[in-house]
Amino acid sequence: GTITKGYTETMDGSVLQGIMQTPGVRGGRVLVLGSEFPWLEACLLHAGAVEVTTIEYGIIQSLHPQVHTLTPRQAREAYAAGGLGPFDAIASFSSVEHSGLGRYSDAFNPWGDLQAVARLWCVCKPGGGFLLGVPSMDSDEDVIVWNAHRLYGPFLYSHLTANWDQVWQSELRGGDPMRRSGGRHTIVRQRVRVFRKPEMGA
Repeated sequence: GTITKGYTETMDGSVLQGIMQTPGVRGGRVLVLGSEFPWLEACLLHAGAVEVTTIEYGIIQSLHPQVHTLTPRQAREAYAAGGLGPFDAIASFSSVEHSGLGRYSDAFNPWGDLQAVARLWCVCKPGGGFLLGVPSMDSDEDVIVWNAHRLYGPFLYSHLTANWDQVWQSELRGGDPMRRSGGRHTIVRQRVRVFRKPEMGA
């Protein structure tokens, strides 16, 4: 089929390639964090996921029998009741970098992105995979573009992905140039990486 609400053809290809490398997707239950349009869900089903659950700020009505949706509040209530997870794999693309900045009417929280990924870790099975795509920079800076999103340098990215083992990353392709203060330029890329939750005692 054709993805009509993805990103660029190159980026969509990188995401699909990453999904194929993500442990737990084929034959598994997968959680998606952040998705206004179900292109990521479609890629996961194409790769063999048997069920996809999406958490999104807005209310989404899914008519697909294998795709279920929750708001963050519903997800918290389901987790408290023991009804959320564990999932075989997790996927999030262009979502985590917005967490806690209020852009989508969420509560202000300077650690919102770190907490979001930590919560994903909690509902992932040991050995399960995590596909992540967030904007990163070709410099050592960590930047907040208020209140749109974060741009990750190596320092903040290492905290974002703490307790996960990286198993794959997409090729480093051209990104979008951005002018920084003082006339400096940097390149922003949305590289796709795949991680694995360590087995207990590993």
